[in-house]
Amino acid sequence: MPKSKWEILSDKTYRAIGRFIFEFSQAEYTIRHYLAEEIKLDEKHFAPVVESYDVGVLCTVAKQVFLSTRDEKNAARIEMLINKFSKMSHERNRVAHGLWVPFKDGGTVHHVPRGNLKPARFSEQAKGLEMGADELRELRAQLEEAFLGPYLTTQNY
Repeated sequence: MPKSKWEILSDKTYRAIGRFIFEFSQAEYTIRHYLAEEIKLDEKHFAPVVESYDVGVLCTVAKQVFLSTRDEKNAARIEMLINKFSKMSHERNRVAHGLWVPFKDGGTVHHVPRGNLKPARFSEQAKGLEMGADELRELRAQLEEAFLGPYLTTQNY
C-alpha cells in the first residue's frame, strides 16, 4: 500500500531525529571513553563514575582533566571541541524534550527551554537535524583525532 504524503514527511523527520540522537550519543560516548582512558579508570568503575555524569558535568570534568594532562596546544583543541559538543547538547535537549509534529513544515518541534521558559516553534527540522548529525559525526572524528593525537605518529598509520 503506498504511503500518504504525511507518512512520507513524517518518516523523514523520524529518521532525522533518530540519526541526530544516534550521532550525539556516539560523540558523547567518545568523550566518556577517552576521559576514562586519560585518568586510567578501571573498567569496573566506568559506569558508576563516568556514565553517571550528565552532559554538562561530563564536559566540565573532561575539559579540566585534559587541560591538566595534555600539552597546551592539544588541551586547547580538546577544550574547543568539547565546547562545540556542549553547545550541541542544547539542540539535543530540544530534540529529546520537544513536542513534535513530524509532518508539518518539514518537521516541526515546539520547545520550552529551561533557561528562559519562552515557548518556541522550529520548522524544517528534518533537514536541520540531518545537517546536525553530519556535524556531530565530523565532531566525533575530530575529538578522536585530538584525544589520540599525542599517541599517533606517521608510522602508526
